[in-house]
Parts: sequence; structure tokens; C-alpha cells
Amino acid sequence: MLLQLLFSNTALFALNIIAAFVFFSTGILYFDSAQISKNKRTPLLRCVGFFCLAAVSALASISIESPALALIAQIVKISGLGLILFSLTEEPILSAPGKKHAAVALPIPALFQSLVPLSGVLMALTALTYFRKVEEGLEKQLKPAGVAFLLLSVSELLRMAFFWSDTTSVYWSRFLAKFGPLWNIQHLFEFLGVVVLGAWVWGYIRFRVKLQVFVMTIGMSLVFFLTTTVFFTFMLLRNLENDALQHLKTDVKVLDYAVESLKERTAAQAKTVAQDSGVQTAFNKKDKKGLATLAAGYLSSQRASTLVIASTIGEVMVRAEDTSRTNDNVSTDPIIAAALKGQEAATIEYVPGIAVSEITVKAAVPMLGSGKAAGKVIGVVETGFVVDSTFVDGVKSVTGLDAAVFGKDKRVATTFLAPDGKSRFVGTIETNTNVVQNVLEKGEVYIGAATVLNQPFYTAYAPLKAYDGSITGMLFVGKLQTSLIDTAKRSIDLTFLGSAALIMLSVIPAFFFARFLQEHAEA
Repeated sequence: MLLQLLFSNTALFALNIIAAFVFFSTGILYFDSAQISKNKRTPLLRCVGFFCLAAVSALASISIESPALALIAQIVKISGLGLILFSLTEEPILSAPGKKHAAVALPIPALFQSLVPLSGVLMALTALTYFRKVEEGLEKQLKPAGVAFLLLSVSELLRMAFFWSDTTSVYWSRFLAKFGPLWNIQHLFEFLGVVVLGAWVWGYIRFRVKLQVFVMTIGMSLVFFLTTTVFFTFMLLRNLENDALQHLKTDVKVLDYAVESLKERTAAQAKTVAQDSGVQTAFNKKDKKGLATLAAGYLSSQRASTLVIASTIGEVMVRAEDTSRTNDNVSTDPIIAAALKGQEAATIEYVPGIAVSEITVKAAVPMLGSGKAAGKVIGVVETGFVVDSTFVDGVKSVTGLDAAVFGKDKRVATTFLAPDGKSRFVGTIETNTNVVQNVLEKGEVYIGAATVLNQPFYTAYAPLKAYDGSITGMLFVGKLQTSLIDTAKRSIDLTFLGSAALIMLSVIPAFFFARFLQEHAEA
């Protein structure tokens, strides 16, 4: 998304700078015409008008979002268009002998009250005035200028649609958004208008050596500054992205460490149960009722989701969360088998379900006898905790990042809320093939840009592994790409501001360079 932001903003910056360059070149052309014209007023008015348009385009390139500046820019634009239109109507049409034409009427409808439609109407009237000179006079060479202003007027009038960009309709909001479909269409018309006008102006400038050198020098400066601006802005955004991803990589490792700590806590709580003398007494007497009472107390006080006490052959003596389920054998459970050998073991288990799936952290410890059986394994205690929304909410409260826990590729706990603001997007599947291949298949940490629930994120994923090393799920932390846009946009705007200033300052040395070349050519 940041690269898209870079492309969009750079394209807009380049368009405005090129437009300023074309309008400035047109103004210079008319200024040069005034030097050799008997009626200096008309070309000078047109020159000032195009300089006004150049100033507005240059100001637009630096993206300073200020209502006051926007109003001033619009007034300057209208003033410039007014001067161009007035100079065109003041200038007589070059007619064939014997033809007479009435004065040009300039009806400005009262309907357009705001400045934006007014500037569009002025551009359209300017285009019509150029076309009138072409159709009724002998100035066929003005047709491209008419086409250019017609395209620019369409672009300007399309801007009126953005007055309704705050609509509650999602469809229209996207259609009218900045860098959206209508925005692209509007700027396409502006680009075409600028290109046509630039080609028309160059057709005159190329026959005037001084002007040609001057404009070409500015053009080369423009290309140089645009290239360096894009390069440095690209490098800046890449650094921002890399920093964000590296931070996320660290954060997901911290989250993995939190899971390991949960394993240790689970093992410690299992050990507490295994070392309880009351539990051992009831276990040795095979007092299942007393054992169930003690286990239920521990299940509640430890806030565990499961607590199982089994014999040395793996037969369940009591299952605290469901006392009706006893006598089943759990000796094939890898961590139970390890505990029966006298080892402490912990795992992360994925329990798929039709309605609800779970990731559970479990730990099993041996229950060691006392007296004559001291040091011998007489049974096993296994406890477990379901990793739920409380866990990921805690991560978000500390880091500010969205988090999720996956059972295989299915979200079983997440900070992502549904539109109702209460339910969560659990049960949804991770569809990113890069994530699935790198994390679930290869067991590697994955960092990168990804679309999560139709939103652009910078993400980090880490595998969750069972006791035997198999991958049972994933951990996820993510940061919305839009959270970096404000920082990136400020950096881009400052870069563009500096570039625009340097481009405008390059006009001064370009002027003296052109004059120097002309003087030596004439010598």
C-alpha cells in the first residue's frame, strides 16, 4: 500500500509540476511575443494569465491541505483564466477578406456559484473562443489550444463531484475517494489537456533559439529533480516498511515467548496438584469421589480448562471438567507418556470442532510417591488452558497490535471484531498461500505485507508446535498499513515541497544560461 501511495502521490506531483512547466512555457511564449508585437497589452495579459495557472499548479504539487491556500489558489486560477479569456476576446479574429464577425458573447450562467465550477466554465469558454477563431477565422493553428482547454475544462468540472465525497454510500464513497476511479478519470483529462497544450507550445518555441534553450534547460532540471525525488522517496518508504516488518518480527517472537511462559505456568500448576498430599492420599486410596472434589477445586482456583489425573497405566482416575468421563486410557498422549517416564512435558494442542475449535496449552507432570514409594511415579497430572480472546486482548493492550491464534489455518482467537463490535472473526481461514507454505508447512517465521480480512496489513506469523515437533497452528501479529500512511505522507510532502522549490529556483540559472548561449551564438 505504501508503494501504491508513492506511485499515486508521485504521479500527482509529476502531473502538477509538468502542468506548471507547460503553463509557464506558454506564458514565456506570450511574453516573448509581446516584445515584438505592436499591441503589447494582449499577449502580456495572456502571459500573466498563464503564469497564474503555472503558480496554481506549482502550489498544488506540494499538497498543502489548507482551506485558505485552496481558496487563494482558486481565486488566482480564476483570475488567470479571466485574463486569458479577456485577451482572446479583445484580440480581433483574423478573417478572410470580406467577412465580418460579431463580437464574442460571454454568457456566464448564474447557476455556478462556487469557484470550482466557475473555473471550469471559464476554461470551457476559453476553449470555445479558441474554436471560434479556428472556425470563423484564419487561425487554424489555434485548434490544439482549444482542444487542450476543452480537456482541462472537463477535468475541472469533474472536480464538482468531489463535493459529495462524504456520502454514506460505500460504493459512491469509494468511487469518489482520492485516487479512486473518478479521481483517476479527472486527472487523465487534465494530463491529456496538459500534453496537448505542451505540444502546441513546443511547436512555436522550437523556432526561437533563446526560448528553446531556456525551456529545455528547465525541462532537464525538471527531469533530474523528479527522478531524484522518486528515488529518495522510494528508499524512504522501503525503510519505513522494513522497520515496521522487523518490529513485527520481534513482536511475534515476544508473543511466542508468552506462549512458552504459559507452558511453564501450566506445568507449575500441574506440579502443585501432583504434590498435594490430599490428592496423593485420595489417589492412593482410589477415592475417586474425594479426588474429583479436590480436582474441581483446583480447576476453579487455577482457572484451568482441563485437569486430568491418571494412573501409571494411563487410566483416567478423574477428569475435573467432566467427572462422568473416567476409566478411559490416555497413555498414548505424548506428554502423558513422557510424564509416566518421570519427565515434565508441555504441548500445544489443536482441538478442531464443528462449531468452535480450540488451541490448548497442556502440561503433564509425574506424581511421585512418598514413604516406601518415594521417588517412584505413581500417577500423572495433566492440566490445560484454552488460548482465548483474553490472551490476544492482553497482547493488543500492551503492544497496540492486532493479534490472533490459529489452529492449523483457522483463527481460534483474535482481536478482530465483526461489524457488530462484539463477536469476533473466529473460524475464518487464512488463505494466504505464502503464509501457509512458510509457517504451517516449513515451520518458519513469515513477515510481509498481506491482506487480512480484506484489509492491508504488515504481518508476522510464527508456528505453534506440539511436543513431538508437529505444527499445530500459528501466532499472528499485524499492523494496519494505513497506520504508516500519515508518517509516509508527511515525509513525501516534505520531499515534494523541497523538490518543487528547487525546480522553481532552477528557472533563474536557466534564464542566464539561455542568455549566455544566445550572446555567444550571436557573437
